[in-house]
Order: sequence, then structure tokens, then C-alpha cells
Amino acid sequence: MREYRPIVVRFGPLLSAVVLVGGCGSGTEDLVRQAAGDFAAAVAAGESARACDMLTEEAREDADCAALEVAGGEVEQVEVWGDAARVRLGDDVLFLRELAVGWRISGAGCEPRGDRPHRCEVGGR
Repeated sequence: MREYRPIVVRFGPLLSAVVLVGGCGSGTEDLVRQAAGDFAAAVAAGESARACDMLTEEAREDADCAALEVAGGEVEQVEVWGDAARVRLGDDVLFLRELAVGWRISGAGCEPRGDRPHRCEVGGR
């Protein structure tokens, strides 16, 4: 299990400005929501290979793509900071990064731990 420090910690006082610029319902937020939903659907359907294709290279190094199992659920909240995002699902927290090929999952199965970094089952470097 790896730890994942969300971007929110790194931005500190700039976070509120970034969140306000990102806004609700933005095109970027919709893309992040779609990527997270697709990943959750693939995992729920037992399509581990398809779900692994949605991971960043670093996250894929930590994943057992033959039997990818992380919690999931419906997308409840999306937060975007530039090329990074956090998505809260019913039973999970995902972290995403925007790459040249689109938004990819960089951390899955992540649990918040108060002031400490999230702990992720997959990825989270």
C-alpha cells in the first residue's frame, strides 16, 4: 500500500483561487468525471484489463491487472487543480492526472487519513 499526498496539500493558500477558476460543470470537470466513471464501471464489471488501461504508467506498476479490485461507486465529488484531480466515489477516492492521452487514474482505492497523506491500494506515488 502506498501513500498519496493530494495536490490540495501542495497548493496551500492558492487552492481556493484554483478551485474558483476551475468552477463547477466545467469541460475539464466533465472529462475527469467521465474518466473516473469509466474506471469505476470497468472495475465493477470485472474488466480488469480495461481498467488497467485507464491507469497512469506508475499506477499500473503497482496494480495486479489480472485481478484489479478496488472499491467503487458513483461519482459524488470532483475537484480539479490544473492537471491533477481528486474524485470521491461512493466507496473510494481516486486521484487522476491529465496526460497527453487524456485523464488517467494515478491512485485508486485511496483512504483519507486526516492530516496525513491518503493511503492508496493502487498507485499513489
